[in-house]
Amino acid sequence: MSNLRTQAFGIDFFTGTKDELLNSISQDIHRPYSYIVTPNIDHVVQLQSNADMRESYQRAGKRICDSRILMPILKSLGVAVPEVITGSDLTLSILRKANDERLSVVLIGSSEDDVGKLRRMYPHIQLTHYNPPMGFINDPLETQKCVDFVMQNPSEFILYAVGAPRQEKLARQIDSSKRTGVGLCIGASILFAVGTVKRAPRWMQKARLEWLHRLCSEPKRLAKRYVHDALSILPIYLKERSSRRT
Repeated sequence: MSNLRTQAFGIDFFTGTKDELLNSISQDIHRPYSYIVTPNIDHVVQLQSNADMRESYQRAGKRICDSRILMPILKSLGVAVPEVITGSDLTLSILRKANDERLSVVLIGSSEDDVGKLRRMYPHIQLTHYNPPMGFINDPLETQKCVDFVMQNPSEFILYAVGAPRQEKLARQIDSSKRTGVGLCIGASILFAVGTVKRAPRWMQKARLEWLHRLCSEPKRLAKRYVHDALSILPIYLKERSSRRT
C-alpha cells in the first residue's frame, strides 16, 4: 500500500533492489500484462501538468527510480529507495535474460540499423519489431497499429522505445485481459545497448554526472529540456516538502 515511505510527487515508487525487481519480473512475465515506468526528473516535471502522463503512471505495475539526481531528493523526503535502477541497466538485464532463456521480445520503436545490431548481439532472442512514424501517438489509426502489433505478437517482454510520454501512453492501452507479459518504457536504452550512443563512464555515473555526459553528447536535443527541468524541479520539490510536513 502506498504511504509516505513509498510515495512522492504523486508517484508510488518501487522500493526494492534491482535483484528483487528482476525476480518479480521473472514471475510477472507469465501473468496478465503489466508495464513498468522509470521516473526521473523530467518525468516528475511532466507529471505536474500532463494528466495523460499521470494516468499512465497510475496504471503502471511498477515505477522505478531511474535517476541518480532524483534519488537524493526522494531520500530527503523520506522515501526509502535503496538503489537507483536505470532504464538502461534494466534493459540490458532483460535482454540478457531473454537471450539466455530464448524468450520472445516485441520492440516498438528503434531504427532498422539498431535492430540489426540487436539481433547480432542477442541471436537467441525471438525478436519482432515495429517502428511507428513520427507523431504516431497523435494519430488514432497509427496508435492502433502499434497496439495491434503488440496484441498479435505474444511475447514475454514488450519494449517501448518511443520516448516519454508517448511510450507510457501506448503501454497503458494494451489490454491485460487478453495478453500476458511485461512491458518496459525504455526511451533511448536500445541506443545505449547496441552502442549507437555511448553511455557515460562508470565514474561519471557514480558521481551523478551522467546527465552532463548526455548533454555534451546531444546538446541540441537536451539543452533546452535540461534547463527547463532544472528551473522547474525546485518549486515542485518545495511544494512537495511543504505538503508532507503539513
